Amino acid sequence: MYNTTIILCTYNEVSNIEDTIKLIIKSVKNVKIIVIDDNSNDGTIKKLSEIKSIYNFDFIVRRNERGLASALREGFLKSVTNYMGFIDVNSKDQILQFPEMISKLKTGYDISVLSRYIKGGGDKRVPLRVFTSWLINLLCKLFLRINFNDFTSGIFIMKKEVFNNIIYKAEGHGEFFIEFIYKAYKKDYKIAEVPYIQKEDLNLSISKSNPNIIRFFYLGYKYFLRLLLTKFNF
Repeated sequence: MYNTTIILCTYNEVSNIEDTIKLIIKSVKNVKIIVIDDNSNDGTIKKLSEIKSIYNFDFIVRRNERGLASALREGFLKSVTNYMGFIDVNSKDQILQFPEMISKLKTGYDISVLSRYIKGGGDKRVPLRVFTSWLINLLCKLFLRINFNDFTSGIFIMKKEVFNNIIYKAEGHGEFFIEFIYKAYKKDYKIAEVPYIQKEDLNLSISKSNPNIIRFFYLGYKYFLRLLLTKFNF
């Protein structure tokens, strides 16, 4: 019987997907994996079809819809387990921290989030990304005024009832997490932050979130806009 669901949202992850699935199964007990793919064109879909019978996961290919937030919501809607969470396919080091995150839920917390901005956490990426992330999170704390530190982590696990009771806009990329955490806090859900250190960018040149400086600042703008919309309830 599965107790935890981990959602993986993929787009062109053929080189990472099998290792990530194997590591999740090895690290998390009684886990169900659901992969939501946004019509990859690099062989990811073929790879998923080939390994599905080996690792017993579910996967859905979305032909007409795009975006992390909507893919994640679709995965959560299909989950039937007590706990459900998300992690980037290429965040393999953080998978090893899921048991600790799950233990927080078992001791009374409703949401458990990996955080770079508490004692024991850190960020070793290139200075521009470190500064931008720090600035966005500082603005989130100043505007939203809640006892939370890492609004852009996005690596989390929660009790299913939390998802069932929070309505948020499933649009865009990781910026949805700002609104989600704010609404969870306002509903008095208990949120635990578990420290983690984000490793240096080893494949910055092929990163989907930072392929060029214009795209990078555009994403920063989207995060800031989502913060304003969350604060003023638009």
